[in-house]
Amino acid sequence: MTWLAYTLGALCSFKLLGTFNLIVYFIGYVALFLIEFATVVSNEYYDYETDKINKNYSQFTGGSRMIVEGNISFNQAKTAILTSLILVFILMIFLTIMYNIYTILILSIGVILGLAYTSPPIKFSYRGLGEMDVAVTHSFYIVLAGFLLQTPRIDIVLPWILSIPIFFAVLGGIILAGIPDYKADRETGKRTLTVIFGKKYVYLISSIAIMFSIICCIFLIYYKIIGFASLFFLIAIIHGFALLYLLLVRSMSSVFENRIDKLLKLSLSYIIWFTLIPILYLLNIF
Repeated sequence: MTWLAYTLGALCSFKLLGTFNLIVYFIGYVALFLIEFATVVSNEYYDYETDKINKNYSQFTGGSRMIVEGNISFNQAKTAILTSLILVFILMIFLTIMYNIYTILILSIGVILGLAYTSPPIKFSYRGLGEMDVAVTHSFYIVLAGFLLQTPRIDIVLPWILSIPIFFAVLGGIILAGIPDYKADRETGKRTLTVIFGKKYVYLISSIAIMFSIICCIFLIYYKIIGFASLFFLIAIIHGFALLYLLLVRSMSSVFENRIDKLLKLSLSYIIWFTLIPILYLLNIF
């Protein structure tokens, strides 16, 4: 999903300004991939205590459990993080000197937002801000990174507009991801929104985020933001209402499941429409 969002930003530069450098696109994505990798490993490192007691882990939540199950050590995790960040720094300097003077700022922001999710001293996910951090990095940040690495102009509104529904879709999904981890997070002091508000209300909060993403779809269609292709957001609206119905049913239930894998699949697949449809438009397929 992050690759699609990054590509969306780069294609906005190509479509609107005729600027696209394949080398910048490739090296930029490698750097962003390494930032995400370092973020994932740091999550494994600093979330060890909650992952260790989590009985509801799955492919969607609870971490990869590589440290918990002894497949890698804490020292190996630290080495992986450090190595990734050194490589990011090298690529950052190369792109800054050779292509885009703002690369160092763009990628540095990514490192800060990524590592701050669980790494001290900021630890967004332990302060009720983790979901917001994920939503921002996987929408506005990654789309604008793809765009600004190609064309360092913040006055072009299309990548900003296309990032808004992605933000709300990601926020709705990542909020749900805290439900299976609720018990373990609460016992270890990790203050996700699920821990702060409880399972019942977090379904409602996720529903609000999804509703805003649907409103964004209506806005995109009404104003034909991406021309005729905007009509394809009707598919996203149908998907969104199906997800919204299930969320409201869950919020009114008196019994809350610990594993919600099918609901997470539906919410995560919902995000794809907001990158795939604009990409197909920007590639002149629609």
